[in-house]
Amino acid sequence: MIETTTETLKKVSPWLIGWGIVVFLCGILAIILPVSFDIGITVVIGCLVLVAGIGHFVFAFHTRAVGGFFWQILIGFLYLIATVCLSVNPLLGILSLTLFLAIFLLLEGAFELALYVQLRGFRHAFCLLLDGLGTLILGVVMIREWPPASPEIIGTLIGISMMLSAASRVTFSLAIRSLNPAPP
Repeated sequence: MIETTTETLKKVSPWLIGWGIVVFLCGILAIILPVSFDIGITVVIGCLVLVAGIGHFVFAFHTRAVGGFFWQILIGFLYLIATVCLSVNPLLGILSLTLFLAIFLLLEGAFELALYVQLRGFRHAFCLLLDGLGTLILGVVMIREWPPASPEIIGTLIGISMMLSAASRVTFSLAIRSLNPAPP
C-alpha cells in the first residue's frame, strides 16, 4: 500500500507544490494587509450567501407544485438579509466570521493531525504534524481572542496558518518526489 500511495503522491506533487506556493503568497498578503484580507473574506462570503439566496428563490418558483414554496421564499429572504448585513457592516461580519474561522482552524488542525497519523511512515511527515499542531494553536488563540481587540489579528493569524500549511505541503511534496522508485 505504501508503494501505491508513494506513486500517487509523486504524481500529484507538482500540483501540491504549486498550490503551496500560491497559498504561501496569499498568507504573506494576509499578514501584510490583514484588514483588506478580512474585508475580502467578508465580501466573498457575502457573495456566496447572495448566490445561495437567489438559488432558494429560483428553487421556490420552479417547485411550487411540490410544496414548501413559502418556506423557500423565507429562507431566500434570510440569505438576502445575511448578505445585506455582511455588505453594510463588513466589520461586524468580520467579527462573526472570526468565530467561524477559529472553529475552522481547530477542525483543520485535527484533520492535519489525522493526515499525519495516516502518512507518518513517510519521510518529512513530521511537517504535517507541525502544521496540525500549529493550526490547532492558532485556532485556540483565535477563540481566546474572540471578540478580537482589532480586526488585524484575524488576517494575521489566518495568514500564519496559510503559510504553515503551504510550507508543510511543499516540504512534504519535495520529500516524496525525491524518493527513488521501488525496485521491481
